[in-house]
Amino acid sequence: MKVLVISGSPRKKDSYLICMEIGNELKKYDSAIDFEYLQLSESYIEECKGCGICFQKSELLCPCREDEIGMIKEKMKKADAVIISSPVYAYQVTGQMKKFIDRLSYLFHRQELCGKPVLLVITTDGGGSKQVYKYLKMTVSGWAMDLVGDIQIISPMYFKNREPKGVFKYNKRTFEKGQKKIKALSKKLYEKMSQRNKKTLTYYDIFLFNCLRSKIYTSDADRIYWKEKGWIDAPYFYEVDLNPVKRIFGKIMKRLIDKLGKKLSSGS
Repeated sequence: MKVLVISGSPRKKDSYLICMEIGNELKKYDSAIDFEYLQLSESYIEECKGCGICFQKSELLCPCREDEIGMIKEKMKKADAVIISSPVYAYQVTGQMKKFIDRLSYLFHRQELCGKPVLLVITTDGGGSKQVYKYLKMTVSGWAMDLVGDIQIISPMYFKNREPKGVFKYNKRTFEKGQKKIKALSKKLYEKMSQRNKKTLTYYDIFLFNCLRSKIYTSDADRIYWKEKGWIDAPYFYEVDLNPVKRIFGKIMKRLIDKLGKKLSSGS
């Protein structure tokens, strides 16, 4: 099995070290697991031009298609699980991570990573981790990935002899709490990879699926892709058991989105 770590940090420090700890935990379950670290700061990724060609036609026509973003996406598709990590920069992800997400924004339309297990790692010197988590959660959910969980670490409180020193100091209880979560989520990620079990859908998952399906009314490329995948009239991206209440909720959402989508496509 293979795990791909995509790091948005320009350095190999706090978030990198947390990912290494996750790797060590995973290898306790299977020593043959292949861990690949991909530093976005060392990758050639051009900035999005905002032309919208990837949305309306194809990402293969992107004016920046000669960079490495296509290669990175293929690595994500081939991996059994993905870890996305970023430190907090000004209450957001790093510039490298934002550029990476911008260039793959067509995955909000055509979910090539559907069902792929993903773990989020966020480190900070103080605040901002919740804001970054919400943004990354929205991103991977929109890409239809299977969010296993998140690890948010206040670095000066977790790493004992960290330099430079900040306002926050090392706290043994914080360290132990972080260790406990790393162990628990590493186990959960391994189970996701090895069992291939699909997640239990929440109402948010069903709501988001139908919202994303609205793109078929505004983009020929999206409509063709969703039709080929058999998603247009499906209750979700893949076959899953839904209780009667959630199934009814999904049907109501589909009718509302279809009604709105037809209005959008007709221009009325």
